[in-house]
Amino acid sequence: MADVGPTFCFAPLDEAAFERTTAVCLGTGRFLRAVLVPALVELGGEVVLAQTRGTSFGAYMQGRKDSRTYEVDTVLQDGKVLTSRVPVAACGSLGVPAGRAAFMALPAKLPKLRFVGLGLTEAGIVHNGKSILDLAEFLHACFVAGLAKEHPLSMVNTDNMPFNGDAIKNHVHSCDYTQGVPRSEEFQQWLRNHVVFHNTMVDRITSHRTGQPDVPRAEPLPAKALVIEDLTGALPQQLGSVPGVVVRSKPKLLELDIALKLRIANGLHTAMVYAMSLGRIFQTDGCIGHPDILPYLEQLFERDIAHACTELSMPRLQVTPVFGEWMSRLQHPHFGLGCLFVCQNAMQKMGIRLLPSVKATLAAGEEPSLFMVFALAVILRFLTPVGEQTKLSEQPPVFVGYLDAAVEEPQEKRRRLDPAAWEYTPGLWAHPSEGTYEFRDGDGLVPMLLRPLGRPGGCSVAAAVSITSDVLSRLEGFDPRGCPEHGRLARAVGMMLQRMLQGEPAMHVLASLRPQQPLLLQEKQLEEAVRQEVEAAEAVDVHTHLFPAGHGTQLMRYGIDAMLTYHYLVSEYLATSTDRPAEFYALQQKEQAERVWQGLFVKASPISEPCRGVLTTLNALGLRKEVAARDLEAIRTWYEGQDEEMFNEKMMRLARLRYVVTSHDPFEPRETASCLEPPTQAPRYRSALALDKLLEGDWSAICHTLKEAGKPCTLRGATELLQRCLEALQPIFLTAATPHAFSYEQLSGSPQEELLDAALDSSSAQQPPTPQQVLDLVVLPLCRSAGLPLSLRMGTQRGVCPELRMAGDGVGSAQLGSLAQLCRGHPQIKFMATVLSRGDQHEAAIMASKFRNLHVWGCWWYCNNPSVVSEVTALRLEMLGTGFTFQTSSARVHDQLIYKWIHARSLLAKLLTSKYVELMSTGWCVSRGDVRRDVLRLLGGAFEDFLAKPL
Repeated sequence: MADVGPTFCFAPLDEAAFERTTAVCLGTGRFLRAVLVPALVELGGEVVLAQTRGTSFGAYMQGRKDSRTYEVDTVLQDGKVLTSRVPVAACGSLGVPAGRAAFMALPAKLPKLRFVGLGLTEAGIVHNGKSILDLAEFLHACFVAGLAKEHPLSMVNTDNMPFNGDAIKNHVHSCDYTQGVPRSEEFQQWLRNHVVFHNTMVDRITSHRTGQPDVPRAEPLPAKALVIEDLTGALPQQLGSVPGVVVRSKPKLLELDIALKLRIANGLHTAMVYAMSLGRIFQTDGCIGHPDILPYLEQLFERDIAHACTELSMPRLQVTPVFGEWMSRLQHPHFGLGCLFVCQNAMQKMGIRLLPSVKATLAAGEEPSLFMVFALAVILRFLTPVGEQTKLSEQPPVFVGYLDAAVEEPQEKRRRLDPAAWEYTPGLWAHPSEGTYEFRDGDGLVPMLLRPLGRPGGCSVAAAVSITSDVLSRLEGFDPRGCPEHGRLARAVGMMLQRMLQGEPAMHVLASLRPQQPLLLQEKQLEEAVRQEVEAAEAVDVHTHLFPAGHGTQLMRYGIDAMLTYHYLVSEYLATSTDRPAEFYALQQKEQAERVWQGLFVKASPISEPCRGVLTTLNALGLRKEVAARDLEAIRTWYEGQDEEMFNEKMMRLARLRYVVTSHDPFEPRETASCLEPPTQAPRYRSALALDKLLEGDWSAICHTLKEAGKPCTLRGATELLQRCLEALQPIFLTAATPHAFSYEQLSGSPQEELLDAALDSSSAQQPPTPQQVLDLVVLPLCRSAGLPLSLRMGTQRGVCPELRMAGDGVGSAQLGSLAQLCRGHPQIKFMATVLSRGDQHEAAIMASKFRNLHVWGCWWYCNNPSVVSEVTALRLEMLGTGFTFQTSSARVHDQLIYKWIHARSLLAKLLTSKYVELMSTGWCVSRGDVRRDVLRLLGGAFEDFLAKPL
């Protein structure tokens, strides 16, 4: 039979898979596979997946036995798809008799089992439910197998039912299987002592790949995709460092997470979808670029929802990031939801999602804003039946409402633009061409109460206020007759409802409230607001040497040994060590790393910025205990469990980067092939073509590459090779480090084109071309023809101490007069520049203020120290405003992204706060929108604007 193969009956898909298995998941739902399973894999173990009904997942994995992975698509904001491959130790179905028997036999084969993942919805968390009985039987098998002696078994569910872990625990303890199994009392005691049922909250929009329902398709991982309550310390500390996973170890914290999700994410969703539906904007991503919707949500948050900080005793710093992330998620152009679908259960959502913010505002001694009044009124407008009602006899009753007319367009044109009728949820239809929609709400009482207001001829203010009061009084804790504040709110809602029922479109009412008015900050709010915006913004890293996993292990560098043997740390170590450089470099990387660890971290305090960076990175990865114990081997063990491809993305998420720009050097032997025939570009990576060796005159390396590529060893051959690279790589700019003695002078005539065919190798008696000749004959013509900028890294002095190899380079003068001549002499070419010497920074900033074809970026290499970054950034802010790129990592090891951006963001927040305080002292007002705009410009927006602007 087709359903008795290894992927249906839990046979190990790898010979040693069960030895590495730490988790079993009861369920194969898309959310579970897009969030929980990858998180468990990141801890270094493997996972067994059990489909509770059907065999579709086993059939999917049957075709993937060789790789023994399933795929997860993450759709980024720009539409690019990041496909992750998650390993599976074994899989099967409980719907197959042989599969069920094999599943119950698994515990005896899984000595390292520590987690049981669950995909139980509220409908399945019931007394003697099938999944509850299956779980109880599986746990009994764990009991019989003697598991959970070293660590308790953790049950982690992936559903938003409040206190789901407590509910599952109660049902497992009380179900017929547990009560009737042999040694029942002993089993129940084992459950109490060795099994932890964690309460959880989940949040990630997940669907499936078009045409492939077994492949999850998800939005980028939210910060709180999975929140787990762990009051007993049952979970490993590293789980809390997995992106998207938050572990709450103190009581009530999970309740606060749930409250924030309901009030912010769910509350804002509720506040916008009714107005959008009435205004014929039927997908939530229709908010993108709309002049009023997003500003309305920001007003609602700042004026009403933010009062949760006081009520819940939470610092604003914990609340605003939830709002910022949700606003970003709303604007994902590839994950819009149907507005009418979200509109269901309107009164219940009003009570759960909006009313708590109303109460918090009143408790703070303030009146709910007009934006909250609108949020409540537009829901009642949506729930007001209009016209003939033909389905009231259904249970529950179905009502018909009317969409707002499109007053700016003739009705015939609107019929052509509106979509055809569709069933937006089973049994409920929208008919835009007729201007109607069907809806249900609870038992139907609220729409019945509102029905008189929707009759022909409209309604009076008095009637609208009276019925509104009756309707709102049905919300728990809302008493418009007994509480004056509630009465005033009900009256305001009724009056706004009456405007809409008299024919004023909901979106016009919203526009009349002026949602775009600025939200001004007080000085006491500045520091917190700036820090929030800096922490929330995704950055662009415009200069790195980082390659995705698809380029192979030689180029994709990560891990503790790679960090410890980075040239900053090597030069620091060798400066005080008794090791001679030649002896040190003769060692294997592992032994080099051990010596650096002992010399800089064990026998000395790791005070330097590179040393502190290693510690910041390890701390962010959850390795605090290992670092405190100075246990390098334990850190290595953790890294050994990391998957390269997943680690790439993990670093990007922890550093909060939109993308990085990788320098590809075609004259570096390890990189030539990837320049000419690059792998498919990973979504968070962009390319730059690096020409350091060409400008610095490393002719032996250049000639070697040209000969390997079958090109003549001339500048013309180099040009032809680079043209091939441009076509293959599609870089966004060219980049080069200039040599120490770099000079570029004004030409008196045309470049000497005969040099294009002069031999470059050592056999030639002719002088090799100068950097200026290389620029004029090769680089600048390529920039001009391809329309690409040239990014110059200026001030390097190579080989100050040659025996230190890469660690032996030093600092020289940037020769900025030559940069000025380049900008002046080639006004149609864009130049980007950074300088290595602190002493050149002032001149570079002045130059950037003079040439519109010049953009300065980052604090490169030896300038990337906090004291220098602070000084240089303050100087640039004072001279250039936000017209520069604040920072870049220049990272060669993926792990470095974490510390370089954590440290950089901290500095930027302090610098911007001081500048805004100075502005406010002049009487200038600063809004949160101003801060957000400025931060985004400094973290990549100014760079992208520079690339896009015409010259």
